[in-house]
Amino acid sequence: MSHFSTIKTQYNNRKVLLQSLKQMGLKVTEYQQPVQLNTTWNSQGFANLIVERAQINSSSDIGFLYEDNTYKLVCDDYDLRRSTRPNFKQELGSNYTVATAQKLG
Repeated sequence: MSHFSTIKTQYNNRKVLLQSLKQMGLKVTEYQQPVQLNTTWNSQGFANLIVERAQINSSSDIGFLYEDNTYKLVCDDYDLRRSTRPNFKQELGSNYTVATAQKLG
């Protein structure tokens, strides 16, 4: 059985995070208050920014929970590894770093 993990990140700029996800070809739904992520498993995760599972052919959504001035990644690692984006975390990290560098000039 899978479950959601909450992973601390250094993603603290919402615009850069959204831009990075868009560059990956992903559509993000935003919520003011955290909402529950969708999954076929009996697990729960909550997030403010959500990439729906159908976009990555996964059993679970990917989310970002805004807490303590950063966005924490909320995902099911098992499902993510089996999705069409098994390197999602690495790809996002690279995109976020490049976008931050471009923003800083």
